[in-house]
Amino acid sequence: MRSTRLAATTAVIAGALAAPLALTGTASATAGTGSAYGLAATGLVNIPQTPAVTATADKSLVSLPANPLIDVKVLHVTAKPASARASVVDLSIAKAALTAHLVTATCKGGTGTSTLADARIGNHRLAAYAAPNSALNVPVQGLGTVGVTLNKQVRNPDGSLTVTAIEVRLTDAQTISISSATCARTGGTPTTPPGGPTETPVPTPTAPGSPTTPPSQAPKPTPVPSNLPVTG
Repeated sequence: MRSTRLAATTAVIAGALAAPLALTGTASATAGTGSAYGLAATGLVNIPQTPAVTATADKSLVSLPANPLIDVKVLHVTAKPASARASVVDLSIAKAALTAHLVTATCKGGTGTSTLADARIGNHRLAAYAAPNSALNVPVQGLGTVGVTLNKQVRNPDGSLTVTAIEVRLTDAQTISISSATCARTGGTPTTPPGGPTETPVPTPTAPGSPTTPPSQAPKPTPVPSNLPVTG
């Protein structure tokens, strides 16, 4: 187990050292492109999407700017056309009693997955391969209830999919998103969705000036002479 964890950490750190160590702004996805970010936080502590990439790019960080909320060892994000991936190594959020060795989100061709390795909130172990949008509330001594959504998946208005491996909600309105990847469906979004309304057929008008042929008339009856018998 120790050797497996060491190999995973070494692989991610190697990727981090090969990429520029720089912060980027908020990533956005457009049709046919991918985007990803390592983590973000809103509330009493705000952390922008860090690091963030879009289109075709690859970035890593080996530390975060000083903050009172999150500590990590390595963050790595990559984006390509119609695919994206984000991973965070050795995550620790003391305020949520959350620790994880590895948190990964992957999105490709409009479908997504997430993977957790040795992730816990307090004494509660988090599922390594959670079903999409698995929500739970975990009571943590001294912290109250911590709300968590694992493998959060949201279909965006443009048809792209955003997968966030872990979303944490604290009682003081603090929200933390960890490892998020966005990608579009392969081939783009169809302009006319399947199953749309069926058009009502329009009748073909009669050409102007063309008289309408009346139905055939029955022939006029011809009287037939006959002799009626006389009685009396």
